Amino acid sequence: MTLPARFILLCLGIILPYSLILLMPIHLLSFAILTLFGLDFIVGWFVRPRLEINRILAKRVTAGADFPVSYQLTNHGKRPLWDLVTDTLPLPRGLRMITRPACTPDLAGGRTVRLTATVHALRRGDYLLPSVRVASTFPFGLWCWGATGSHRQMLMVHPSFAPLGTLRLPIGRRYQPRGIALSSKIGESMEFLGCRDYREGDSLRHLHMRSWARTGQPVVREFCEEYLSRAALILDNHRPPPAWFSLGLGKPADPVFEAAVSLGAAIADHFCRHDFVVDLFAAGKDVYRFQSGRSLAYLENILDILACLQPQRPDTFPELSAQIMEEAPQLSGALFVLLNWDKPRQDLVDAVQACGASVRVILICGKQGPPPDLPPVVEPLAAHDILAGRCTAL
Repeated sequence: MTLPARFILLCLGIILPYSLILLMPIHLLSFAILTLFGLDFIVGWFVRPRLEINRILAKRVTAGADFPVSYQLTNHGKRPLWDLVTDTLPLPRGLRMITRPACTPDLAGGRTVRLTATVHALRRGDYLLPSVRVASTFPFGLWCWGATGSHRQMLMVHPSFAPLGTLRLPIGRRYQPRGIALSSKIGESMEFLGCRDYREGDSLRHLHMRSWARTGQPVVREFCEEYLSRAALILDNHRPPPAWFSLGLGKPADPVFEAAVSLGAAIADHFCRHDFVVDLFAAGKDVYRFQSGRSLAYLENILDILACLQPQRPDTFPELSAQIMEEAPQLSGALFVLLNWDKPRQDLVDAVQACGASVRVILICGKQGPPPDLPPVVEPLAAHDILAGRCTAL
């Protein structure tokens, strides 16, 4: 039911009792309005839209950005359709349509029209968009009849971040017992992995002549790198219970936690640009652990994890510590992004450092500032500076 229809029904609720009580002929107006409403309902049902609907949008966008949404409407019928409005179902909380919904006054039979609207991503997260619905308000705009698309769509909103120009974390190469199969095949020490079919761009020096002669097709040798620069990014997500409460209006974002996620995204972006093998460790309902290869555009995978990361009230850092220590002997460096500083976190930092990895510890601070008596290894960083994009060097 459209907004004009709701207004008309409200007027009827006022006019009809008023006219009956005072015995005035104004009640005849209410019957005329009801007749108009019924006519709109019946005619709208007979000419309701039957069409093919496609909604086209990016799979990944960045928080705080505007992005276009395209619609392709195809009228397979012979009769025309009028007053079509797209995406009449509400978007999930965190997304907002900043232009008027895409609409067209008419669509002739057998024709296709392409429409565009713009949506603003308010905050990071993964969103399941409702099936796209196209409604028609023909003839009088008092009632909506529509058609709905057949499937829902996923949208990943990545955290926004300011790219880092420099990052101080001395990282050398360390021996990896099994190599990293996902890494690029360039390094100081190579282990023979096997043979595969030749692909365009492969080095001719790696051609395996015996296999080529046996199969009749070019075959190359594939190698696995044994010495790599491997860095760990460890994100803390333990936050105390909030002092605020919401009245069903949605949970406000925690600026300290959002700053930690934004900084983690900037660090991952820096590692990606400098061809590091990255291990991401983060705790949630489950412990997130993602190992990326070099030169394989893994940044999107890390940002997907960071987009879904939420603060946890129970402290899951002990479970995280156990998984980190399994990989610590092979790490060249580790960068901790912490939200508080206590004995378990200090013990983990000391244990990783004792394994020979270079370590940096960043502590994200809120309005109250850093706690007293921080050791020199911990570097406090203000959350509002990160969210404002002023942290471009670490």
